[in-house]
Amino acid sequence: AAALKLALNQLIASLTSAFALSLAFLSRQGVDLEKFMTILRQSALYAPTFDKKLTRMLEKNYANPNFPTKHLLKDVNLFLEESEKLDLTTFPLTGVQRLLEKALEMGLAEQDYSALYEALKKELSR
Repeated sequence: AAALKLALNQLIASLTSAFALSLAFLSRQGVDLEKFMTILRQSALYAPTFDKKLTRMLEKNYANPNFPTKHLLKDVNLFLEESEKLDLTTFPLTGVQRLLEKALEMGLAEQDYSALYEALKKELSR
C-alpha cells in the first residue's frame, strides 16, 4: 500500500511539474493558454489534474490545499530513497525534487502543491 501511494504521488509531482513548465513556457512565448488547453484536452496527453490546477497556477491561488507542497516533497524524497534501493534511475524525478525544494525555500510549504509553478517561474527567470 505504501509503495502504491508513493508511485501515485510521484506521478502527481511529475505530471504537475511538466504541466507547469509548459504553461510557463507558453506564457513567456505569448501563446494563448486557452488555445493550448483546448488542444491538450483533446489529446492523449491530457490528465484531469491539469484543469484542477490550471486556475490555481494562473491566479496564483494556492491557499486551502488539498495536498501541501511539503507533503509532496516528502513523498518524492521517499520515492527516490526506495527507488535507489531498487537500482532504478531517477533522473527525471530529481529535477522535480529540486523544484519542490525551491518552492519550500520560497515559503510555499503549506500551500497547494501547484505552487511549484511559482518556483519554476523563478528558475526560468535566471
